[in-house]
Amino acid sequence: MKRRAFLRAAAATALAACGPTTTPNPTGDVIASMSLERKVGQLMSVAFHGTTITSSLEAMIRDRGVGGVILYGENFTDAAGLKRLIADLSGIARDAKAIPLFFEIDQEGGAVARIGSGATVLPGQMALAATPDPTASVGKAVSITAAELAAIGVNWNFAPDADVNDEPTNPVIGNRSFSSDPGRVSALVSAAVRAYASANFLACAKHFPGHGSTTVDSHSGLPRIDADRSTVERVQLAPFRSAIAARVPAIMSAHIVVPALDPTPDLPVTLSKPVLTDLLRTTMGFDGVIVTDDLEMGALATIGEATAGIRAFQAGADYLLFRYDESAPVEAHRRMVEAVRAGAMSTARLDESVRRIVNLKRAYSIYLGTRVALPLDLEANGRVALDLARDSITLLRNRGVLPLRGRTLVIAPTNADVAVLPGQPGLGAVFQRKRPDAVVQAIPLRPAATDVSRAVAAARDVDAVVVGTTDLFAYAEQRQLVAGLSRERAPVVMVSLRAPYDIAQEPDVAAYLCAYDGREPSLVAATEVLIGERKPVGSLPVDIPGLFAIGAGLRDFA
Repeated sequence: MKRRAFLRAAAATALAACGPTTTPNPTGDVIASMSLERKVGQLMSVAFHGTTITSSLEAMIRDRGVGGVILYGENFTDAAGLKRLIADLSGIARDAKAIPLFFEIDQEGGAVARIGSGATVLPGQMALAATPDPTASVGKAVSITAAELAAIGVNWNFAPDADVNDEPTNPVIGNRSFSSDPGRVSALVSAAVRAYASANFLACAKHFPGHGSTTVDSHSGLPRIDADRSTVERVQLAPFRSAIAARVPAIMSAHIVVPALDPTPDLPVTLSKPVLTDLLRTTMGFDGVIVTDDLEMGALATIGEATAGIRAFQAGADYLLFRYDESAPVEAHRRMVEAVRAGAMSTARLDESVRRIVNLKRAYSIYLGTRVALPLDLEANGRVALDLARDSITLLRNRGVLPLRGRTLVIAPTNADVAVLPGQPGLGAVFQRKRPDAVVQAIPLRPAATDVSRAVAAARDVDAVVVGTTDLFAYAEQRQLVAGLSRERAPVVMVSLRAPYDIAQEPDVAAYLCAYDGREPSLVAATEVLIGERKPVGSLPVDIPGLFAIGAGLRDFA
């Protein structure tokens, strides 16, 4: 059997193994009975602003039979509110006799998470990779995530991140990646895919063919990777090959330009048939669902959301992620229906994608709505999250400063992570629980000159300074803050609250600790190391060029 045929057969077997034991109709009969409008609708995921179901969203479900709804933090205040929202949306779909909806979310852990209240806040992927047993850590984190999402009613997590972050100034991936080493990323992505499969929960590897080498954020611009084909194969594609071998059910495309894969000038991968169909489908043998990244992102701004959705489908994507512009999916739906009726778009191609989507809903007990959530122990899950964070904290330098003694000034941004979770404390507040006499100053990501002056003045009256930093390469104001503090008498301890590359911008600090994110478990764990309650056990999962190699990490303070 040829490799492509083997992989397709394996994927089909995996989906069948996960599926319900009985179904009312074969998938083909379901598709044959669907109207053209609802077939096209199944290709679409939509979003909405606020916590109240909009009339436009309800119409997309009732009239067009959309495939799913992607949920963001602004749509709910806590897990209970999200559960009610999903129940209401499911009720609309049932009343409309529509195929049950995907309810999708980005609950990666760490920097990118949507649910903060009523769910466990877990360390992110790079933190898990820093622990002594990364495979076990990934398994624990995925198990908790899948169980809690299922209990809420979410049925699809857009994770794991399969990007190899080998670019220290990457503005969008960073600590969302497991490592800068393709082999480590491949192994841990496979572990995550298997853990989601064990939980019978739908996962999605992203962002194909790999976003980790970029220096532009695709939310705001069009990134480009100019590596040659052999490098792309060895670095970017390797984790996705491993994910496919582990039978990942879905892969998300990236809005990036990769000339080695498609030389068409300025053509994002999401719109490239040579990449999505020829490479991912044919060469790599992936027969699951291809999902686009958010079509409203800046990388596609010159194309337009509706047009981008149609072109992505023509390139080989099955499932199109529309976001807040409620007119865009309506327009895309209308144009696709008209194109099929006019013969400009193949009915067979449409049915192929609809079949993949319906099969996915069957395989993960979404189609029949039969999934039963197990009882949760959020307190126990929270203890696991804290233990994972404790295992991740990585000490790369200590010039006799740690453990901290005497009075300490703690300065850190109020919003260290990419996605804001309401109610999360900052580093200063967490530190002050242990050391009530600490002087605390919260700053924005871009501190003003007055913020810097106030911090430098406060540093003159303390024995040590702890400064939390977030991607210093991107924030000159934070670099100015650290430089100003370093000129004072008190030694400076820098704690990176995103990716661990900040020491490359300020290499002379007295001590350097990697927390990998700014969520509460990681801040608690970092504080314990700062004051000597625990020794560090984490190891660096990435190279910091010219300073530290993968695996670096002190195990004691001396």
